[in-house]
Amino acid sequence: METTFESSSESVLQSVRNKIALIEFIELGVIGFALWCFFLLASPNTPNSTPLELVIFLAVTEGMLLGSWALYNIYIRIARAGGRFVDVALWVLASLLTSTYTFWAWSILDLNRLLISKFLYLGEAPVEFAWSSRSKQIRKIWEKSKKAGSI
Repeated sequence: METTFESSSESVLQSVRNKIALIEFIELGVIGFALWCFFLLASPNTPNSTPLELVIFLAVTEGMLLGSWALYNIYIRIARAGGRFVDVALWVLASLLTSTYTFWAWSILDLNRLLISKFLYLGEAPVEFAWSSRSKQIRKIWEKSKKAGSI
């Protein structure tokens, strides 16, 4: 009998690739850090900045990016649980509060999720999108059947 061992780094990578939220968190964290580095290099005030100012700017950059992503995920879960009426009501409320920011942020994050689901994600759970009520319904049905033990 031949035994094959999977390296621990391969199993960790497979585990990560089964969780779309973790993939997005890592990716958006890296993108936020890259943007911060770019703004540091492009800013003429960087040599005069204190380390505290630079750290605060990093926190603001990461906070905006990951905070938008967290609100996007919260919206998807609430909309899935509440149904189509809650979905539309939340979208209208968010649009009134944030103007077009919600539209652009959720559109970009939906596109990001689509690309990640095509190229990196290997999980069995259906992927949900903010602008697709059908994807939320499919995920809701999938979760019910998983809970019932039929998957």
